[in-house]
Amino acid sequence: MSDFVLTSAERALFEALNALEAPYLIVGMGAALIEGAHGTTQDLDLWFRRIDETRLREAARRAGGLYTSGFGLQPPALGGEGLDRVDLVLSASGLQSFAQEYSQARDYDLDGVRVRVLPLERVIASKKAAKRPKDLAQIPLLEAALAAKRATEPAR
Repeated sequence: MSDFVLTSAERALFEALNALEAPYLIVGMGAALIEGAHGTTQDLDLWFRRIDETRLREAARRAGGLYTSGFGLQPPALGGEGLDRVDLVLSASGLQSFAQEYSQARDYDLDGVRVRVLPLERVIASKKAAKRPKDLAQIPLLEAALAAKRATEPAR
């Protein structure tokens, strides 16, 4: 988890989202890495309760970037230097409602900013439900990370 490093723009984005009270979850491989899985990812997927254009535009501005609402087949997106790996997730396969997943999410201090992260168990469920080849290929690695994590957790 400590190897996950945010750009200064990503850090500013998370600080702004928190200050603006725009609930989000880090999902996908980014969440898995923060939860302790080994691997790589090219993006940082953010799932929002809803796309609040006013808050997203302001958060992007505070991070030195911009928000675009998308058009046609182009989904909403963030852009600007240091925000190029941030993707906005509009739906998450195999998961419960945002509110249910958010209530079970974990808080992490990531590079000095609090972030809310989908638990590894739920990342696995989402990847299984998505059934994309790249997601299915990651499942053995994620399941091994989950088993290792459970083996080191104190008994409840």
